[in-house]
Amino acid sequence: MALLLAKGDDFTSWRGVEEFAVAYRDAAVKMASRLEPSGVAQTLELLENQLAVVKEENRSLELLLERLLLEIDDVVEPEQLRSIFTAFYEGAYRHFARFGSPTAFFHLSKTFLSRLSACCLRLARQQIEADIPPLALLAMGPAGRLETTRFCRVQLMMVWEGTAPDKLAARLSKELVTWFRVCGVILEENVTPLNPDWRGGLEQWQARFEAASRKKDRSVLIELLRLADSTILAGDAGVAERFVTLSLKYLSNRNFVSNLVGRCMLLTNGINMMGGLRLEKSGPHRGAFPLLDHAFLPLASSVAAICLLHRVNVCGTPERLRELVRIGKLDVDLAERALHAWNCFCEYRLMLEQKSSQGQDCRNILHLMPSSLTAAESERLRQSLETVADLQRNMQVSFGAYT
Repeated sequence: MALLLAKGDDFTSWRGVEEFAVAYRDAAVKMASRLEPSGVAQTLELLENQLAVVKEENRSLELLLERLLLEIDDVVEPEQLRSIFTAFYEGAYRHFARFGSPTAFFHLSKTFLSRLSACCLRLARQQIEADIPPLALLAMGPAGRLETTRFCRVQLMMVWEGTAPDKLAARLSKELVTWFRVCGVILEENVTPLNPDWRGGLEQWQARFEAASRKKDRSVLIELLRLADSTILAGDAGVAERFVTLSLKYLSNRNFVSNLVGRCMLLTNGINMMGGLRLEKSGPHRGAFPLLDHAFLPLASSVAAICLLHRVNVCGTPERLRELVRIGKLDVDLAERALHAWNCFCEYRLMLEQKSSQGQDCRNILHLMPSSLTAAESERLRQSLETVADLQRNMQVSFGAYT
């Protein structure tokens, strides 16, 4: 813990910098050891030149993506949005292919989706002459965890302050969803403001939470628990903040939490009784390891449940792990192993996606063939899955002490 605190509580940055420094040093030593002493200086100079090239390549890609972000503000035509969407993700996947950083990819993607959402909301509002109350657009699911990719099914909900005629809300929702579809965003079809269950004023949302808490309807609880992973995309920040405070109050209720914990415990961590990977036994992905079912879902839902148990209101798995460590609800070792697991799963996810063509369903992409992994990669994956099981046990213990 002393080392962790010495690094400003940011074990994400610490581990990344440490590993880069070790890898760079080892590479330099390996190259220099092959030469006579007189050649060491030239070797180090070569390495420095290579680093300068990499730095310039990184900056060039960053400038390209920053330019595309700025262009969004001036969009008025559907073709412009489609072109920017395609160009942005081509650049983002190219950045990942070169630098291998899920954190950088998701940071870029989060910024892009927020700007894109603000643009879609602006264009949707322009189609409506009536006054629209202050409102906010929020994302759930992977986008709510700040893990959006080109293939991610984005889940959307809308909340406003005061009252709005249902016809006005329905029309705005239709215009908004149309713009998202136009630019190429894949939506979770039944989880958008087009569905009346995913739009409403603050008072309407409170009534929904109250009713769900009383009735304990499993299907309703499951749907509302999507909000355990949510973040604002666009609109009035004050409305979004009040909604998040409201939702956290109810989602932390034992009826809600017990539903999520129960479903989390039913999720497998991907390791079978014999210690091997649970592979698909039939269908088009026979023999492959399903990353979505056995890696992402159990990891994300376990972290979300632990956060609800401790009333932690933070977006993003790495940020949640950091906050749980800060308040003393998760030990550093498990948090760091969980972060490694998250990075492991995300690296495989992005590697699989960068080989896929636009329009494919993420559920058909996220299948990893064990034969494509080296022995070291297989061991890393197995350790990551074991960490998920440790998180599930931590969640179960925390729930046992929950009041």
